[in-house]
Amino acid sequence: MKKIVFILIIYLTYISLGLPDSLLGVTWPEMQSDFPVQQSAAGIISMTVAACGVLSSLQTARLTRKLGTGQLVFISVLLTSLGLAGFALSRHFFFLLVVALPLGLGAGAIDTSLNNYVSANLKAYHMNWLHAFWGVGATAGPLIMGFTLRSQFSWRVGYATIAGIQLLIALVLFFSLPMWQSESAVRDQEESLSLTPSLFMKNKAIGYSLLSFLIYVSIEGVVFLWGSTYLISIKDLTPATASFILSIFFTSLTLGRVASGFVTFWLSNKKILYLSMILLIAGIGSTAFGTNTLLYVGLALIGLGCAAIFPTMMHETPRRFGDQLSSSIIGLQVASGSVGIIAVPPLLGVVFQSIGMELFPVFLAVLTLMLFVLTILIDRTHQKNS
Repeated sequence: MKKIVFILIIYLTYISLGLPDSLLGVTWPEMQSDFPVQQSAAGIISMTVAACGVLSSLQTARLTRKLGTGQLVFISVLLTSLGLAGFALSRHFFFLLVVALPLGLGAGAIDTSLNNYVSANLKAYHMNWLHAFWGVGATAGPLIMGFTLRSQFSWRVGYATIAGIQLLIALVLFFSLPMWQSESAVRDQEESLSLTPSLFMKNKAIGYSLLSFLIYVSIEGVVFLWGSTYLISIKDLTPATASFILSIFFTSLTLGRVASGFVTFWLSNKKILYLSMILLIAGIGSTAFGTNTLLYVGLALIGLGCAAIFPTMMHETPRRFGDQLSSSIIGLQVASGSVGIIAVPPLLGVVFQSIGMELFPVFLAVLTLMLFVLTILIDRTHQKNS
């Protein structure tokens, strides 16, 4: 029973990671009128949060050795609560950038430390369900903000409400610290190795793995940012219909992670990865060549294809590189994913604007094939090193 409660606390913490993730995009149209800035200024806030997340991810292995997973996660959730409360209180745009710092630093540490802990200590189905709970948080955040705005309250009340939820989760973590200490004692005391250039040269799979995370998160980011635009401009759908079809992608992504947790009882991580990429290609093809109902099917297949890839690759890290290296590598993998979502979707946006949105499924297919090749290279290099 104690183990089940502890795992539920881990899932609850990952909900806290998802809660703020979709807030800015949903709230910015309301927020912007309170600040004398252009619409594009939201990108500066988003990039500040993401950059702090990268920095935090790179330091998480060292901080985990010093503080332990439980204390680090507790402090990190407190930081996100502080950042969200700061958003609610901000009267100047510059202050939004200041409070974006603790929000990004906390999120990066939560993401990396929990992925490291679950990959090393729990089963593959736990990893898939962990990331499904991120989807619960990412869905709940906009719902809370939407309810707040429909109730004629300010967007500041929405941010304050979610900051309060984060604070409550932090309190749960504080009172559960003894459980973290008993569960994490062996793991946190293990001697871990630092990554050096010689290790990168000796094991090329490390570089392949970092690139695979960059590419996968880029695929997600491209669908998030440009999926609706593609459906409207190329498939001649109304904005309302395009938004609904894109919501099917998010729903299938979350439900797919729940389902893939059960699939791990029958299939290995390796088979799940290859099956996921086949589903992804099928979904891209249906979206590119389909109309009407086939578009719904296509986005659903893309969501299902994406569902298991990130958590499965994360759970494979200790097996591929060993427990002593996994903590440092997971930090780099999370950072690589952040770089992908910061850089690739905006760059492709420039390409789409210059050449045309028709290239949307082409680039998705190319990125998926690159991920397929990298996965093969990682497996072959791992077998060779073994």
